[in-house]
Amino acid sequence: MSQPHIPFKWDYDASQLEAVHFRLYEDGEMIVDNIGELNFNLLMGDKDYKNYEYHVTAVRTDFDIESEPSNPYTVNFTRPAAPTNFRAEGYVTASVSGSVG
Repeated sequence: MSQPHIPFKWDYDASQLEAVHFRLYEDGEMIVDNIGELNFNLLMGDKDYKNYEYHVTAVRTDFDIESEPSNPYTVNFTRPAAPTNFRAEGYVTASVSGSVG
């Protein structure tokens, strides 16, 4: 089974991509720096099951000047609900015959 991940994508003026990289923030803390593309797959790994808020910034590489944050995006990383009303709809009895040897 593959690890859960979030495929982030964003837009940016392509004419400025040579002098820019991106930073990804989770709940206000930078978690990834030097992203060179307009997308990033974040592996969820051993994260707690809760809501996380993400945003991205552009950083001018030659002077380390950071843009204002992008719009926030909230990810609801929760477990599915447990099944309910589990039961058997009847049962079958089996008998074993023969010799074991």
